[in-house]
Amino acid sequence: MSVQSLQHYRIQVEEQLKMELAEVTQQLLQAEQSIARLADDQRQQEERYREETRQGLTIEQLLQWQSHFEAQASATEPARRTMAHWQLQWDEARAKLVAASQDRRTLDRLIARYREAALMEMRRREQMATDESAHHRFAGQGDTLS
Repeated sequence: MSVQSLQHYRIQVEEQLKMELAEVTQQLLQAEQSIARLADDQRQQEERYREETRQGLTIEQLLQWQSHFEAQASATEPARRTMAHWQLQWDEARAKLVAASQDRRTLDRLIARYREAALMEMRRREQMATDESAHHRFAGQGDTLS
């Protein structure tokens, strides 16, 4: 595999991981919004409960509210687990992307060093050829002057 092929592959891997992170981010945001809606609904229900409590509740109404709050708590738990799942997925996707980016940058630096070394070697050889040519010309002129 050539260095350019490896570089192209690293870029593709990094782009794929960016897309994966974007998808996981979207899922995480949806989970956060779901929890926020549930929390908002719960705050509204608690406000209604306090209002009705001030007006007086029957035992039957109190039991209905208790049942309602238990149902809300039951609905919130799966949403929190979903949120935790997507947060873990996001953390993992981000770590993979960071590692892939570091690998690509390392390869880019290695390629740049290799190119610089090749350029320096080419310049050194050109200088040697120029020096040798100048030496032969100078040495040839010395023979004709004698």
